[in-house]
Amino acid sequence: MPVTVDAAEHDRAVALVSHGPHVVSAAVAARLTGADDTALGLAGQGVRDVTRIAAGDPKLWIGILAANAQPVADVLEGVATDLAVAASLLRDGSDGAAAHVADLLLRGNAGRSRIPGKHGGDQSAYTPVQVVIPDRPGELAMVFQAAGIAGVNIEDVTIEHSPGRPLGVLELSVAPESADRLADELRARGWSVPRRPTAAPER
Repeated sequence: MPVTVDAAEHDRAVALVSHGPHVVSAAVAARLTGADDTALGLAGQGVRDVTRIAAGDPKLWIGILAANAQPVADVLEGVATDLAVAASLLRDGSDGAAAHVADLLLRGNAGRSRIPGKHGGDQSAYTPVQVVIPDRPGELAMVFQAAGIAGVNIEDVTIEHSPGRPLGVLELSVAPESADRLADELRARGWSVPRRPTAAPER
């Protein structure tokens, strides 16, 4: 859908949601160049998510950043300030310092929640259904087929592989009312689906 904005507004917007995040991702990924095998062997989905876009072509991105240098610099300075304050507070080590770092985490929650959902508008609350799958051809297709048979729409998918093992954990995000139906269908077809914790009854 076309969005009409003036040039300055466009540059600030893409600096905030695209260009700045790419440099931040690259900065995190750059820390991994000196990591030892133990640390890298512990890498999970979190660091993979944060560094995914850092794999972009540097030659392409140098041109993009040079063309939007000032707005990107503004974003990076803001992020750098937050990180520098957080680092200083963590080195302080006091309970009061930890509370201030918590403020950054809460603002992160609030900012993340403002990203529109896949259909626009507010983000929907989905329930994750995890299923352990062997790393072999056709396995994903069979899981998706099972979801279709159960009448469940898969809203999002992530896969985390088990280090050193031919297994992975597939996480399917679905509407809350569909989660148990999907889990039952997958279990009936032989997949291992961990049961979600249930809330303790009120006293």
